Amino acid sequence: MISKQSITVAKWEFLRFFKWKQQLISYLIMLGVMGAVFAWSYFVDEGRQQYRIAVPAGFAIESTEQFQFQQPTISFAEQLQQLQADETWHAVLEPTSEQVIIHTKAGKKWQQQLQTVLQEYYRQQYAAEQGWTEAQLTKLQQPVTLEMRFLDDNYKGKDRPEKLIALAVLFMLLIGLSTAFGQLLMSITGEKQQRVTEQLYAIVTPQQWIDGKVLGHSLSALKAMFTTTLMMLLGFVVGVLIFANKPLQLDWLNFGVLAWLLPFALLGVVLCATFMAAIAASIDDPNTSGKGAVMMITWLPLLFTYLVIDSPTGWAMTLLSWLPVTSFAAMPVRLAMVELPWWQPALSLLLLVATLYWLRRVAGRIFLRGMQMYGKEPSWGDIMRWALSNKVD
Repeated sequence: MISKQSITVAKWEFLRFFKWKQQLISYLIMLGVMGAVFAWSYFVDEGRQQYRIAVPAGFAIESTEQFQFQQPTISFAEQLQQLQADETWHAVLEPTSEQVIIHTKAGKKWQQQLQTVLQEYYRQQYAAEQGWTEAQLTKLQQPVTLEMRFLDDNYKGKDRPEKLIALAVLFMLLIGLSTAFGQLLMSITGEKQQRVTEQLYAIVTPQQWIDGKVLGHSLSALKAMFTTTLMMLLGFVVGVLIFANKPLQLDWLNFGVLAWLLPFALLGVVLCATFMAAIAASIDDPNTSGKGAVMMITWLPLLFTYLVIDSPTGWAMTLLSWLPVTSFAAMPVRLAMVELPWWQPALSLLLLVATLYWLRRVAGRIFLRGMQMYGKEPSWGDIMRWALSNKVD
């Protein structure tokens, strides 16, 4: 059970890094930056413009919405002069027996679309010379249609919106763990260097102290995950409704997966923060210690899950979704891509809770002795002995 002292420490640690005015300003700046990026992308989008392309006489290509093909009556040299002077033409074509030379003043993104249109035109011309019909040409380009059908009815498919949800889950967890990493390292090592351990031990027990720190910084991590998700969703809505001018569709959201995501994310962040706090307590100087890199081990479950995200029904993803140290990342991803019976995520969550309780006690033992060691850092052998000892207060 979390004691009242731990709740007090957690509240202090959370509010210590929660400055709502500064964060509100930062979010407004973030929205402004996102708006500027969307606006800039909209105004510089070359695909919305129409380009005039000079073609020689007899070049029977139909104009498109983006490209207007015209046959000028002036000479080829005059066409190039107008192109050089930014008059009339955006490109001038010069067909030869072996190739088609596209004259432009400078490289632009729209020229890739022009090449695609010309390739399609010449493909049709070649088919006509060979006496092929349009249907035969289409059949040659795609002789057979390949369709994947999965016998496992629970597999939702890899090219569905559920995969985007799975990737978003991993990204949000990365945001949360990065937040917890920075705050815990700064908080614990700072208090240790200020030599306030004895005074705090007179008020709270080491277990209460680390419980409060872990809970407080885990809440900060969840807050960072929530606000980042909110900003991304807001940017998505603005991009779809305003710049893409498309109706907003949210039928791809799986609220069942989202309901499981919250407890897995909370317990996963707390589990990783507990490990980070134990390691941070053994660090004397974060500027010279190599133990800080060990705290980044908590990012490995995200990496392992990402590497097998395209095989959600494989043995690797199944194993990761059951291991308590990786299930907080793998099980939500698996739920997003595979239909699972309710007892599987429930049992995985129960194993995660049991592991968290065990790690909490181990971290308390390391925290007890690590915060009292000044001037030098304990060896890994010392840390293992502390973890296996019975003394917790």
